[in-house]
Amino acid sequence: MTIREATLADIPAIAALHARCFAQAWDEIFLGRILAHPGAVALLAVAQDMPAGFALARAAAGEAEILSLGVNPELRRRGLGTALIRAACLYVDGAGVMEVFLEVSVENTAARGLYAHLGFREVGRRPDYYEDAVGTARDALVLRRALPL
Repeated sequence: MTIREATLADIPAIAALHARCFAQAWDEIFLGRILAHPGAVALLAVAQDMPAGFALARAAAGEAEILSLGVNPELRRRGLGTALIRAACLYVDGAGVMEVFLEVSVENTAARGLYAHLGFREVGRRPDYYEDAVGTARDALVLRRALPL
């Protein structure tokens, strides 16, 4: 597996992966808008010449946010999520970022475990932030981690 900075040509693959990972998928237009912002980056994990996962991040004013992280469901529990978070943190650390934030659904126990293992700690909560596939609102936990990771 390799992780590299994504290009505009990778947006369709990232959108397809996002749709496989999330009930409220981000389309190509939305992803393009995110990546057009200064300080935004998309990282793409590739395994056997196929897109396997992604991390989207944005850095500004000494802080960064992991906007989205997804791994192909067939390839989960193999360390790809950990590798992507580490790569995203390394990328933003190089831009002078001192801390990273992210949101995660209270229901997503696998992701919460990954983030806790990497040293992210809860610093807030956003009520009804996410909507699942059947329209039920779920709270998000706001997590923070100082850099370097």
